[in-house]
Amino acid sequence: MIPLEYEIDHLKDIFFEMVDLVRDQLTLTKEAIMTNDSDVASEVMRKEGRVNSYELSIDRECEDFMALQAPVATDLRMVIAILKMSGSLERIGDHAYRISSFIYDDKLVVKKNLIKILHLTELFDTIDKMLENVIQALDTADTKIAKTVFKQDKVLDRINKNVPEIMEDYIKSSKDTLPNIILASRTIGKLERIGDLIKNIAEEVIFYYESKVVKHQRRNKKIKKMFNKNYSGKE
Repeated sequence: MIPLEYEIDHLKDIFFEMVDLVRDQLTLTKEAIMTNDSDVASEVMRKEGRVNSYELSIDRECEDFMALQAPVATDLRMVIAILKMSGSLERIGDHAYRISSFIYDDKLVVKKNLIKILHLTELFDTIDKMLENVIQALDTADTKIAKTVFKQDKVLDRINKNVPEIMEDYIKSSKDTLPNIILASRTIGKLERIGDLIKNIAEEVIFYYESKVVKHQRRNKKIKKMFNKNYSGKE
């Protein structure tokens, strides 16, 4: 039987390769938007098949690992975390594919002034830094680094929240077409969703190393606070 430590390292290596591929997709997606280059966009779309193959490979490896090694405690949390994280990565790849299809299929053209007011450079750079942090956290077992992702995600949320107002002003002052403006708005929404998926990966890293589920905690606290406020003092 293959040693347990080797199998764990092997699983992590495959996952890190998948991360590199998805980061490459995002880098090319940024380039395609900034330069309105449909050839670069098509390259992102071609990579989608490889991302899907990685997810299927990780699924098989994790199934074999659980069947042959019967992991418990930390090792079991590791394989569960990698399964969930690879699913999140695959969905990030889907969003990169869709954004690129806006350029390749729908002929989206993002003008320089729109790139600026939508903070597209900041969005892509923040996403890349978030991915870098979760991978460093997984590689070094440092959950403090993973937790920085939650703060970084607020940058994406803030920009996405301001999009309707930004686009309202842009429509008034620009001759850009409405379909193009809608696609640009959808692009921001997809980037915000990518941030949420990276946050999910950070939560799985924390689960792996701290045996603590943090998913939904913030939202559940907010709902509880609202519930207590609405029903305080009532029979």
